Amino acid sequence: MKWHLFEHAPLLPLTVCLMVGIAVGSLLQPATAWTWPLVLLGLVTAALLAGRWPIVQSLALYLCFVVLGMAVAPHDAEQQADCANMEAVVASLPAERPKTLMVELLLPQTGEQRRCYFWKDEAVRTLTIGDDLIVNIHDERFVWSGDWQRGGDGFNQLSRWQRMRLRALQWRGKLLANIRQQGGDDAAVAVLAAMTLGDKSGLSAEVRETYSISGASHVLALSGLHLSIIYLLLTQLTLGRRRFWLGQVLLVVAIWAFALLTGLRNSLVRAATMLTVYSLFALGGRRHAPLGVLSFTAMVMLLVDSHALFDVGFQLSFMAMLGILLFTPLFNGFVSQQWLMEHRVVRWLFGLACVSVAAQLGTAPLVAYYFGRFSTWFLLTNLIVVPAATVILAGAVVALVVPAASAALLWMVGTMNTALQGITKLPLASIEGLHPSLLQVALLYVAVGVLYALLRKINCSARSVPA
Repeated sequence: MKWHLFEHAPLLPLTVCLMVGIAVGSLLQPATAWTWPLVLLGLVTAALLAGRWPIVQSLALYLCFVVLGMAVAPHDAEQQADCANMEAVVASLPAERPKTLMVELLLPQTGEQRRCYFWKDEAVRTLTIGDDLIVNIHDERFVWSGDWQRGGDGFNQLSRWQRMRLRALQWRGKLLANIRQQGGDDAAVAVLAAMTLGDKSGLSAEVRETYSISGASHVLALSGLHLSIIYLLLTQLTLGRRRFWLGQVLLVVAIWAFALLTGLRNSLVRAATMLTVYSLFALGGRRHAPLGVLSFTAMVMLLVDSHALFDVGFQLSFMAMLGILLFTPLFNGFVSQQWLMEHRVVRWLFGLACVSVAAQLGTAPLVAYYFGRFSTWFLLTNLIVVPAATVILAGAVVALVVPAASAALLWMVGTMNTALQGITKLPLASIEGLHPSLLQVALLYVAVGVLYALLRKINCSARSVPA
């Protein structure tokens, strides 16, 4: 029996196989250069010869993607040796940690980017994006006080793409400086910087905890929510149907420019890629399959950088989107769409609730695994932060032209912070100390899958009953 999901999203099982291959391959010893190509060639040959046996052919095809994942799997995450007298380029502003300052460094000689920890020093606080350094990086990624100095020519040794990315981050630094010059409450300034430009270095532990307990952390981490809001806002400014193709091109350029400006985080790259594919479908006048687009995006990102699979932002972003795409249509099927169209406020509230619950079903097991908590008032939180985020992002665009508008933005952010602090004081605001094992996380997702199958069966049965 064919699965409904696989019929409508044939790339989904292939993407899952690729992920399994990357996960398994990262645990194995690196193979010789010719091992995986030979195995892959054998499996491709078997798939081509097994045309008369569909099950065998499908199995061979799935194994092809598992082997492909094993071939591209990263092996250097745990094997980073000391780097002595290496030229480096600062790729992020120093971020406060309890005992250190965290700085992202680009190493031109190895082509990698490392998150390093400097002992707190006033000289480190003066580092800016693009600065050339000569450093000694220990295996634990610590840089002692006497193990770095300014100098070298690392910036000019970077690729053109890396230099362009750093230029964008430098421009972001200027925009951040403009925000901080407006004054106001430090917490509001830090949240505004995180929501609009993706800079979370100014967030205090208290603010992070407030957003985590209330279930609003996704607002602080730039993701598909932010990019979708920007996309919808810019859509209203396009040139209409006469210049539809030009409007779509400008939209795609704008969303990728924003992703570049904010550091090309995995969650933003996912959203930008999906929106780009949607625009291409729109230009061709074709309908798009959201699950297929999501699977294609994941496959491309993992083939370009297999490290992304182990990034928490990547995992949460894709699972949230998968939950939304799977469950939201089912939830909508239980309510008369005609009735919702007649009650706009109820339709908006119902739509927001559906998306919130669907995203929570996709991410709750991972949030419990990584952060050990479940926010019980997430529906109330999203009712506050989603409209607020829309207004704040729209206002941020206005503030670029009229800097005085920043004061109103900071007031709105401060009001949102106060509301979220109130939510954290509600009874059972969050369930703490969860920390499930990997096996338990897998079982939780099995339960989510069973719930999806059950809801889909009920939905189909309801549709088959004559009115």
